[in-house]
Amino acid sequence: MSSCCEPQGYEKVFDDREARRAAARYARSGLSTLPRRTLELYRSGVVTGATLLEIGGGIGDFQVEMLRAGIERATCVDLSTGYDAVAADLLAGAGLTGRATRRLGDVVTHPDLAGPADVVALHSVVCCYPDARALVTAAAERARGYLVLAFPRRTWWMRAAGVALNVYPRLRGSDWRFRVHPRDVVVRAATDAGLRLVRTERFAFDHHLVLAR
Repeated sequence: MSSCCEPQGYEKVFDDREARRAAARYARSGLSTLPRRTLELYRSGVVTGATLLEIGGGIGDFQVEMLRAGIERATCVDLSTGYDAVAADLLAGAGLTGRATRRLGDVVTHPDLAGPADVVALHSVVCCYPDARALVTAAAERARGYLVLAFPRRTWWMRAAGVALNVYPRLRGSDWRFRVHPRDVVVRAATDAGLRLVRTERFAFDHHLVLAR
């Protein structure tokens, strides 16, 4: 089942080969910048809670680290099965299999995929979805405590990078596209859902925002 807002051909881009590359990067150097920053904020008490929902969690490395840091249970909702085997291996290797749940689908068009969580995180996922407002609204509605949003800044160089990045999905026959959504659209979707912006950080290429209930 799909809608006009749901990316098609997602697994042609985010497949098991990409999952293995991501796992190798994680084994070599740990979390990437944006999820690592969220983990730091959780460890320092800026973000708190016992349950985590990550939308677009990929191989689940962030969930593993958050479970190690004190989260009791984690749920991942992803649009690709390509990450499933690697994600299961990571959880098993960390002895955390029983504390994490993985679900396939689009939380916008299938809202029953995920319930509320204390912390909801979207790392480099808003740029993967055509309707930023719909995705962020769905995430915000599930955030009992905090929503963490990390997404590209709308700069000329990021838009130029998007043009280059979108060559690959076209060649693979996928209609998934990298998009640089306006910051105000992303933030407004969350605040309209009852959250308030409590922390703003800007990296070279990305925004990292924390909103609270």
